[in-house]
Amino acid sequence: MTLNRRSFLATGAAAAAVMGTPMILKAQPKEYVLGASLPLTGPFATAGQLVAPAFALAQKLFNDEGGIAGTPIRFVTEDSGYVPQNTLANYQRALATEGNALVGYFADSTGAMKLIAPELKGENARLMGSTSFASELANPETNPYQYLSGPTYQDQFDILLQNIKAAGGTKVAFIYSNTEFGRDPIEHGRAKAADLGIEVVLEESTKAQGADIPTHVTKLAQSGAEHCILQGYVTGVWPQLIGGARQFGLPVQFHGTFWGMEKLIADRITAEAGPFLAGYQGVMPYRYFYDREDAPRYQQYAELSKAMFAGTPLENYMSTWGIQAMCGLELAMKAMRDTAEAGNELTADNIAESLSSISDWDSGGFFGGPVSMNNNKIGTGRVYEYAPDTGLFTPVSDWLST
Repeated sequence: MTLNRRSFLATGAAAAAVMGTPMILKAQPKEYVLGASLPLTGPFATAGQLVAPAFALAQKLFNDEGGIAGTPIRFVTEDSGYVPQNTLANYQRALATEGNALVGYFADSTGAMKLIAPELKGENARLMGSTSFASELANPETNPYQYLSGPTYQDQFDILLQNIKAAGGTKVAFIYSNTEFGRDPIEHGRAKAADLGIEVVLEESTKAQGADIPTHVTKLAQSGAEHCILQGYVTGVWPQLIGGARQFGLPVQFHGTFWGMEKLIADRITAEAGPFLAGYQGVMPYRYFYDREDAPRYQQYAELSKAMFAGTPLENYMSTWGIQAMCGLELAMKAMRDTAEAGNELTADNIAESLSSISDWDSGGFFGGPVSMNNNKIGTGRVYEYAPDTGLFTPVSDWLST
């Protein structure tokens, strides 16, 4: 019998079906590539420099586990300076350089995600995570390839307002940066507060850096707010606002969202200016890195961190920002591995479908229990409070879902 190419493929496919073994006919790359843009310089360089080591750790961990269906992974990380156009250029360069081997990308801001979104079509589409929790990205219909590794900023406001209501709060102020990041949850938060019977007595916009602290604190004092939610800040302004309010003698309870919940920043502020952050609360989607008794994945990270980052502050601690990146990478890796194990090619459509199908995922540490992707996000978190004497954020609420 003559076995030509057509009959060989037909016979091979039939055999694979009988044996129950997935068969990927397209030649696989020698390695898969995940690209990333991080703000290693610019206004948020501190965050970028704390996130970057997570990519080195992830590359080693994922490859030690066999990569994706036995194919190793390589990370390509470039500086963006927190300029969306730079991130777009980095993404386009990665596409041109890596071709089909590039299976995913990690962007550094809401602005970058929105700028790149129209590019994610046809051969240029890739699964894309980011540092952003932008509410509008949690929409598979308009952003099928972009996802969040936690709750949106609107979800985070919901969690904080629910907690404020439970504590008997009736008057709240919103102080936020004059950025897209800062403005994101304000309108939604106003409506949610109204539903809960909480009066929003002040909505105050500030510069993202170099804000006029005395003026903003004076307005807060005049508002009569019992609680104040700070949104749209990373390393600066939010502690200055709290410090200014304390100097003014305001008894306001301050709350933050994810980017204002980093222990390293709170510890540094305490060391430099005293314990005025005592009682500061905020929402975190994840456990802190030191809370890993029942978190086996965190324990793996800890072992690798000791070896890879010996002699640095990261030897025994992974920043909240690094944890957020790791969660995003773990979700992408699970989606890619699920796609490969199903015998499907690692196209953006196939990977996105696998991602949206993640259900009751035991993350091994990030969350308080199994979680699911819903509208390309994970809408869960809990409220933590900072104690300067211990330097720890400890939970003051149960895990809350939206």
